[in-house]
Amino acid sequence: MAESKRNEKAAQQQQARAKAVEVTMRDGKFSGLTKRNEDYLFHLDKALTEKNYDREQKEQVLTEMYQELKEKQKQGVVATKLYGTVTEKAELIVNGPKKSEAPTELPKFWILALDNGLIMFIMFCIMYTLLGVFSPKQADVSGGWITLLATSTIAGVGLAFFYRSMLSARKETGKKRWIKNLLITLELILIWIVAFGVIAFIPVSINRTMEPIVYAILAGIGYLVRRYLKKKYNFRSVMF
Repeated sequence: MAESKRNEKAAQQQQARAKAVEVTMRDGKFSGLTKRNEDYLFHLDKALTEKNYDREQKEQVLTEMYQELKEKQKQGVVATKLYGTVTEKAELIVNGPKKSEAPTELPKFWILALDNGLIMFIMFCIMYTLLGVFSPKQADVSGGWITLLATSTIAGVGLAFFYRSMLSARKETGKKRWIKNLLITLELILIWIVAFGVIAFIPVSINRTMEPIVYAILAGIGYLVRRYLKKKYNFRSVMF
């Protein structure tokens, strides 16, 4: 019984000594900080020591953080908001920032064409839906089903070509790059004008305009198809 009390008393004394050492270390090293900020640096110091981080570098990092916190805490800033958790900051100091992923190249041409074609298909369907509701006569002039398919296809292929060409043009410098970009844009505009001119000759009896509700349904189907293909092929959209 007496021995048990002696052990308990010894443990309490040891804890008291540890707390005294901790307070002394904090007061001597990180004095002038708020309790929360002081506590943060103290535990960060311990975490870096446990990770066997170079002592000189550790002292330099902690000194810089100490000086920064002394200024920032005047504005009510706390260490956790400024640096994240102690564990996160320790990992960042020891291992450095995570390397950013290398920029990915453009998807394959057919994926770009399909993706942008579907986007334009959805947009045209929405436009024809609104025209059919608010301006039926205008919809009859410009919204036939052949027009819808043709313009969506041409836009999809054209934009895919445009993105590929612009990526290639980035390698050029100065005047050459500017001229190449201009020529690419003019080519696409010319193709678009020719395509609309050819479609205009298709009889209205063949290139029939559909009801607004049909266009709305097609827009929804187009959205679902694009969403499915995006998940399946895991491609990164360039347009949106």
